[in-house]
Amino acid sequence: MKELDREVIDVQLFPEERSLLLKYGYPFERIEQALKHYELSKAIEIVPLDCLELAHMIGDLCYSINKRTSGRLQAKLVELCDRLEAAERYGDGMLDVI
Repeated sequence: MKELDREVIDVQLFPEERSLLLKYGYPFERIEQALKHYELSKAIEIVPLDCLELAHMIGDLCYSINKRTSGRLQAKLVELCDRLEAAERYGDGMLDVI
């Protein structure tokens, strides 16, 4: 069986963002493993996401934003979702260096 070729976008994630994705992004198993691999890291880490995984995670974050959270947590999820949507739109998930 031939594996589907999908565009992969490298997304840089802060430790808190990785934690939020694990809890509220309902990641596919491969992404969950990658996020857990970096669970103890305090560094910004790169997690590769293909377009399908990224779209799925954005949808799940939107669900969590609208149905499961409020206040500061909701604001953090909105910010993370905005970053992932920008990565999806522009094909670049790297953080800007100031």
